Amino acid sequence: MKFLKPLRYLVVLGLALAAAGGLPARGQDEGPAPPASRPLIVDFLDVGQGDSILIRSPEGKVALIDAGPTRDATAAHLKSRGIDSVDIAILTHHHLDHFGGMERVVREFKPKYFVVTGSSHTTKSFLKVLEAVRDQGITSIEPTAKPRRIELGSVLLTILPQPPYSTDEENDNSIGVRLDYGGFSVLMTGDSEETERATWVSKNPDLLRECTVLKLAHHGSRNGTDEGLLDLVRPEIAVASLATGNSYGHPHSETVSLLRREGIPLLRTDQRGTVTIVSNGESWNLVKPGLAKRKSSRGSGDDRVATASGREGRTAAKPSRSSRTKSGWR
Repeated sequence: MKFLKPLRYLVVLGLALAAAGGLPARGQDEGPAPPASRPLIVDFLDVGQGDSILIRSPEGKVALIDAGPTRDATAAHLKSRGIDSVDIAILTHHHLDHFGGMERVVREFKPKYFVVTGSSHTTKSFLKVLEAVRDQGITSIEPTAKPRRIELGSVLLTILPQPPYSTDEENDNSIGVRLDYGGFSVLMTGDSEETERATWVSKNPDLLRECTVLKLAHHGSRNGTDEGLLDLVRPEIAVASLATGNSYGHPHSETVSLLRREGIPLLRTDQRGTVTIVSNGESWNLVKPGLAKRKSSRGSGDDRVATASGREGRTAAKPSRSSRTKSGWR
């Protein structure tokens, strides 16, 4: 596939991508200064048994990570939000439940850049996605052994270093992405399993450390989350994308029990539909009636914020694992 050429530096229309040596620990560098006008919006789209994550920066830049299992679901979500173009699309790995809708997204929303691995795992339907990228003249980028940083307006996306490709398990070829916006952060690692995650944990721990939101890998499967990762990431909330009554039994009981023991609330698309989180870089809010706005422990400023009902609320600094309550866990 000759058109898949990794690029080291790109700067076009305010969307910049560059190789980088890694992110400093939080507190040393809070990333781009967030503007005060509009918030960051992250939608974990309800696309059934698959993944699709929509990211919209305060400046209106759009990133899409995966496109679900079906041709039309992700495109319908984009259209319903008034989106007619995408700045960058990222396909975490070559499985249908992540790329099923990507061909249509590529042809209709014409992303400026397309990030995809060079894994040898392929199918006819996956090749159609690559053909669409080629036909549209879209710049293709392959992850490398070094982190890559993408400035999506004032939002920073970091592509995690790509471990050596596995010929045995395509899930372990997943692209990992960290989002930072002020003191708010999200970690998204596709369907990565133990081998790939262990590489990131051992070689790039600062890229995983202290994230506000953890998107559970592999739809909440037992092989997608482990205690060591949670101790490093220390998320305030976890999100799982899956279908109601799926045949895989996701999320697995082991994952659910682990999150409960760690006191990490779990939001599931099979129960809530699309999970939308907004942030101004200092606080974050679940866009759902009756859910309160919560303060990001890694943001700055006053800790008094308005709740969804308009009343004033106070949030404490992030508690230790041992002292966390289980309230709000589902």
